[in-house]
Amino acid sequence: MPMRDGSALNATSLRPTGLPYTFKPDQFSSHAAIANTIRERATQARDEPYCVLDIGCAYGFLRPYLPAPRFYLIGVERDEKAADQARASYDEIYLADIVTARRLPLRFPVNTIVFGDILEHVADPLMVLQSVHRDYAGNTTQVVISLPNVAHLYMRINLLLGRFEYADRGITDRTHLRFFTLSTARRLIADSGLQLRSVGATPVPLPLIHSAFGEGRLLFPLHRINSLLAKTFKTFLAYQFILEADRGGG
Repeated sequence: MPMRDGSALNATSLRPTGLPYTFKPDQFSSHAAIANTIRERATQARDEPYCVLDIGCAYGFLRPYLPAPRFYLIGVERDEKAADQARASYDEIYLADIVTARRLPLRFPVNTIVFGDILEHVADPLMVLQSVHRDYAGNTTQVVISLPNVAHLYMRINLLLGRFEYADRGITDRTHLRFFTLSTARRLIADSGLQLRSVGATPVPLPLIHSAFGEGRLLFPLHRINSLLAKTFKTFLAYQFILEADRGGG
């Protein structure tokens, strides 16, 4: 596919009507945390461009954080509407279900593979992680994964009260097939044969709940504290875990 210009998109352009996933411009969001993890690795790489394979790329959420030409973004997305929008900013888009897709004819070696809010949606996350890594990763390829924390304090309180309700999004998204704690997220990495390099955490996305928590707004300091607490007490205050892994030894 031809190279795209990769110009940054704003939050409005990444919020299509009628579709559930939303770009999170918040500096403490999973999108920002994933991109920060990639940029840290990219500073050590000589590859130009630095190639990122975004599994389940939705509408192209990483492009605002990873601009062209330094970053070459390849997206895999099974939702046709989302894939069509991602084509406006990603360099290559493949309309495919990663669970059943045959090996994709990628044009560049992959430096980073991203599973952003994906593995909880598949029946066998270990199989998907292993097969994608086997097909597209090299010895030093970074893997970045975000997973929701089912042991968040909010979930614990609700379970104590006898409540477990599915929702349109969030930790109990009705499309989630698997649920993770910090312990089981670590085990997923270990069972895949990868070496865990770091574990980050994101807070509850308060700016999506109320705009007053947004950057520069009245309640933003509380959101900053919210982020600090999530990183400090990951097991029960992290909304999502951001895991970085690779093959190790390279």
